[in-house]
Amino acid sequence: VTPLLLRALIDRYPPVRGEAFKACLNQQVAGGGAETLRFILQSIHADVRRDALTEVMAQIKSPWAEALLYEFYNDPDPSLRKEAFEFAVKRAKAGELDPMTKALGSKHYDVRLAGVKELVKKRTKAAQNELVPAIHDPDLDVRQAALTALIHADADDVLVQAMSSQHLDVRLRAAAARARVGDPQSLKPLVALATEPEPTDKDRVKAWAL
Repeated sequence: VTPLLLRALIDRYPPVRGEAFKACLNQQVAGGGAETLRFILQSIHADVRRDALTEVMAQIKSPWAEALLYEFYNDPDPSLRKEAFEFAVKRAKAGELDPMTKALGSKHYDVRLAGVKELVKKRTKAAQNELVPAIHDPDLDVRQAALTALIHADADDVLVQAMSSQHLDVRLRAAAARARVGDPQSLKPLVALATEPEPTDKDRVKAWAL
C-alpha cells in the first residue's frame, strides 16, 4: 500500500494527489503525526506539500509540529518557505528568537534574509548576538543586512573581527565604520583594499561597488 500511495502523491493529476494525501492521513502511513507528514512531503508537487504545511499549522500545539514547521524553511517552493516562516514568526512569544535563528540555517537565501530582517526589528542585544554569524553568509544581501544592523548598534568587537572577514564587502564596511570612530586598526585593511586590483568576477564586482 505504501509504495502505491507514494506513487499517487506524485501523480500528474491533482485530484489523485489529493485523495492520496487524505488516505495517508487516515491510514497514518509511516506511523502517524510527523512521520506521516514527512512521508507525504516526498511529493514533488507543491500543492501536496502545501496541504502538509496546512496540517502542521493546524496541529502546531502537538509536540512534533514546531520542528516539522521549521523543516519547511528548506522546501523547494519559495511560497511555502515564506508561509512557514511568517506563521512561525507570528506565533512566536515576546522575546522568542527561534523562528528567526532557525531561518539563518536555511539553505535558501530568501529565508535567511527574512530571518535577518526580523532579528533586526527586535533591536535587542540577544537579537544582535544572533546576527553575528550572518555577516559570514555566502549571500551578499544577507550578510550586508546583518552587518548594517551591527554597525548601527555600534557592535565594536564584532566589527573589529569583521575587518579580517573572507568577504571583501564585509572587510570594507567594517573597516570604514571603525575608521569613523578613529580606530587605528582600520588603516591596514583599508589600505589593502585600496591597493587591491579591481575584481572582474560578477559577485566581487557587486561587493566592490559597496
